[in-house]
Amino acid sequence: MPLFFRLLLALMLAAGSLAAQPGAPVAPAPAPTRAASADSGAVLVFNDWYLPRYQATATSGADTTGALLSLFRKRRYAGFLYSIPFIVGVSLALPLSSTDQYGQQHVASEAISPPLGVTILGATLVGFIAHANKFNKAHLIAVDQAYAAGQRVPTKYRGQLNASHFAEAAYLREALAQQMAREKMAAQRGAK
Repeated sequence: MPLFFRLLLALMLAAGSLAAQPGAPVAPAPAPTRAASADSGAVLVFNDWYLPRYQATATSGADTTGALLSLFRKRRYAGFLYSIPFIVGVSLALPLSSTDQYGQQHVASEAISPPLGVTILGATLVGFIAHANKFNKAHLIAVDQAYAAGQRVPTKYRGQLNASHFAEAAYLREALAQQMAREKMAAQRGAK
């Protein structure tokens, strides 16, 4: 089994380096400070992800940039579902142990089905890498920049946007507006 763990470690390290390299070079978004965030419109939401500027007008339509952030956030968090087939694969590939009524631990002499377990583990890792790469921050920034330049949102993301993403974007915008108003009032009180 040491070879299996070495292979698993190598795949995880390769996944980290693949996820760190975006497909197309993208200029990183500047990290706005609290003072600059009011001017730039980019507001820190979570995990160093920024909610881009959006000013509602009569002709602007829906908040697509906020909905994209909501989509990416929800899909990134849904990546935990890959742990289910990972656990199944480990259970099939490695010998299981059990404890009897007397507290004695018994380890099975062999795994249930190592080839099937390794196949499930490999497919799970490849699926997770593809999922994480599709919904990484560099892709969100690239889509937002292209959308701001007048291009359409790519079909692979546009088809996944739904009303809940737009509703969450509106909620985030309202919550941030209220927070900024409270901070402004606190600063005015502190200046007196």
